[in-house]
Amino acid sequence: MSPINISTIQDKLFRLKENINFIEDILKSSDKDILKAPSLYYGLEHLLQLSIQIILDVGSHILAEEFKENPPTYQDVITTLDKHNVIDHKFALSQDKMAKFRNKLIHDYDNISKEKVVEYARIAPEIFRTFGKSFTFFLENKTNI
Repeated sequence: MSPINISTIQDKLFRLKENINFIEDILKSSDKDILKAPSLYYGLEHLLQLSIQIILDVGSHILAEEFKENPPTYQDVITTLDKHNVIDHKFALSQDKMAKFRNKLIHDYDNISKEKVVEYARIAPEIFRTFGKSFTFFLENKTNI
């Protein structure tokens, strides 16, 4: 078993925090203004995609190195993090569709509702922070960093 790469995870979590700040800056605008301004909307869409990917990458790394598990889908990453108590069970249940949302952003981008993207963005910063805190808590308790 390889050790968890703490430095890489810390770098990814720092990037996640930066993304949250950028998302919140965009969200200072009204939904109407975001939807009218391509640079705001597509910036927001990209930040959501990257942030979800960071969460899934960190989760996958923890599962592979700490638990020797390689979930077959991104949605399974969330449920497996729950199974190993890396994230709270109630929170995991509320986030099981996050990976599907990421897939829609990447693969079904021409059919995704822009209003739904902005709607998700309004709740995303707190969701992303919760994942970041959960990963940090897990690492601190496993490695005493």
